[in-house]
Amino acid sequence: MTTRKLKNFEFAGFKHSEIPNLEGLSTFDTFETPNGFVFLAAGSDQPVEGPQQVSEIISERVRYYLENDQPGDPMEATRNALVYANGYIFEKARKETGFKPGRASVICVLVQAGKAYYTWFGEVSLFLYTGKRRYPLNWPVKLSDTSNDNEFLYLGQNQMAEPGVCEQALVPVDGDMLFLGTGPGWNGIREKNFCGILSDSMPTHTKVQRMAQMIAPEHAEAPNTALLVSFYNLDQTDRSFAAGEAPAEPSIIERLRSKIDERPKSSIVKSVLIAVGFIIIAYMVYDIFLFNPTKPVRVVSETPLAQVTDSISEISEPAAGIVTETKPAPPADIQYTVRRGDTWGRIYQQYEVCSWFIRNHTQNAGKFDSADNPILNTIIIIPVKYSGSRRLNPNYYKEFTTDKVGNACQNVNETFKSRADEKFGPIN
Repeated sequence: MTTRKLKNFEFAGFKHSEIPNLEGLSTFDTFETPNGFVFLAAGSDQPVEGPQQVSEIISERVRYYLENDQPGDPMEATRNALVYANGYIFEKARKETGFKPGRASVICVLVQAGKAYYTWFGEVSLFLYTGKRRYPLNWPVKLSDTSNDNEFLYLGQNQMAEPGVCEQALVPVDGDMLFLGTGPGWNGIREKNFCGILSDSMPTHTKVQRMAQMIAPEHAEAPNTALLVSFYNLDQTDRSFAAGEAPAEPSIIERLRSKIDERPKSSIVKSVLIAVGFIIIAYMVYDIFLFNPTKPVRVVSETPLAQVTDSISEISEPAAGIVTETKPAPPADIQYTVRRGDTWGRIYQQYEVCSWFIRNHTQNAGKFDSADNPILNTIIIIPVKYSGSRRLNPNYYKEFTTDKVGNACQNVNETFKSRADEKFGPIN
């Protein structure tokens, strides 16, 4: 499509409609609603019989909700739209034996009053480009706490599934670009190549097409779809956003493979590249596992162990110039405003903090009803240092995974909290 320009942004999209057997498997849509302007990308790897493919049904349902319902809170609007689309696809698959949604993904961005709110299901990419570097804004939403890296929570898999929801709205400034896409292809593009394309002066639709050419060969025939939004004429001058999880950079072997697959593909060049690749890999194996310049020497202490122990026990303070070991500080608490429909399960899904820690936080006293449930519009404190999310609690999340706190947080109590607090140790 050609670039479309509006008052505060211009945009262009891409989908793999031209590839045989992929027609309708991916789609993008842009439309105005009472809630704001919407950018949507959707895709599925499973073709279905009927007048519409899964991606088209998802787009239609999200559009229907946002055009006919106005919750007031734009973040809640995007979340509710995807919950509605998820329930619709789930029920359609349950009632129609021939309808299998497959691995369906969607990302929805709603722009209202200069801010962007976003939610997603499945394998999606969302990046903010600031003119200097690329920032990821989303993170993988998994099927379960024990899921591996490939088990995304796809739309339509679970009737009561919750989509990924942005922690805070993106506030862009003039010149910022927002890239949203579905499918496995986009996260494999290296940041250097990604930024090189977006920093070029070429038209927006050309940038999207160039980006599609960077997709790795193994993902080139997947139902990838994308939208690129470029902001301008904005009132705000201060950018703000909550960063997500950065995609893993391609390995050396993957980069060699992509170089081999690039054109021109003469047999001589290809043979040379393969030979160079094997030499590099062989050297790495030799360097890591075989090369050993000196033989190991066993050093035996001449001081009896008991004497060493006694000497250590006599030390009451660290000597001058010696720095005692400290641990990284846990993350700071997060403020959260309780929204309509919030439950402890929904809050846990977003922060992975057991409700016991929240209800017993000293700053949350008196903020719950008689059943200990959060009260609408109340600001509560989320102590994410007790979170099992690697994204929110990178240094201590392993202490609060479900195998530690229990599947229903049944292991959490004062004793558990005391032991957890000891793990933090001296703080920097």
